[in-house]
Amino acid sequence: MRVELDVFSGRPNPCWELDESQGDELLQLQGQLELSRSGGAEPPALGYRGFVYSDASGPVRAYRGCVKTLHALYADPSRRVERYLLEQMPAPYATLRAQVASELDA
Repeated sequence: MRVELDVFSGRPNPCWELDESQGDELLQLQGQLELSRSGGAEPPALGYRGFVYSDASGPVRAYRGCVKTLHALYADPSRRVERYLLEQMPAPYATLRAQVASELDA
């Protein structure tokens, strides 16, 4: 499964692949979420805009405690999906990992 960190404007975003077991774990985390009762935050034009990956129905965005699929919006108040994806970032993105971690803790 391909993951993109949506963070840059005007240059390519960092992307990496999850292996099958990592992808399964991610989808299990997503499957444990409950439907959101709010509309969720819209990502800004600049800066951290979440992680984008695909599930069986299409693209998914995990951002600010919400996981948005084509068909539903799920609440993730502890940001487990975002934190999981942050943990899976490859070593060459260590500097970005620290920046995103501060966003998640804010």
